[in-house]
Amino acid sequence: MSAVKKFIDKNGRIFGKVSFIDLLVVLAVAAAILVAATKRNVVEQVTGSVNTIPVEYVVAARNIRGTVANLLREGDDIRLENGVPAGKIVSVEIKDAEAPSPKADGTYVIGKIESKVDAFITVLADCSVSNGRYYADRTFELNVNQQQNFVTKYAVVTGTIDDVAELLREYGAT
Repeated sequence: MSAVKKFIDKNGRIFGKVSFIDLLVVLAVAAAILVAATKRNVVEQVTGSVNTIPVEYVVAARNIRGTVANLLREGDDIRLENGVPAGKIVSVEIKDAEAPSPKADGTYVIGKIESKVDAFITVLADCSVSNGRYYADRTFELNVNQQQNFVTKYAVVTGTIDDVAELLREYGAT
């Protein structure tokens, strides 16, 4: 008891010099400054005048209803959920959805998922390039394995970008 009394006096000060509340406030402000200074989740944006190149990427929308997949049409514009243009649909390939299912002996077998399909949407976008990264509409960075909500005129799907390819030769650029 006496050690605690010497540590915190009757006015609530540590060693009779600093208030405990003041110390907590100083620590909270220091932590907030440290977090703000080290935050690295900054979205890079291409600025200035840049040339664009055609880039084709494939979005895999897995385990979706067939009726939704049939609403994905060639020639439709595709956007992100926040309205950022992501390109134009070039083709849509629809396959039966499959998933691994465990067997009694510990192995797995691939089985069809009833009433679900996988849609592979090929999208063509005019992209700017910065530091080896492709940006559709100068803000949407195309990353393989990136999951996004994509919106067309008639459908909304959650898909994963499977492949990104530059199309220089097909469009006559050197």
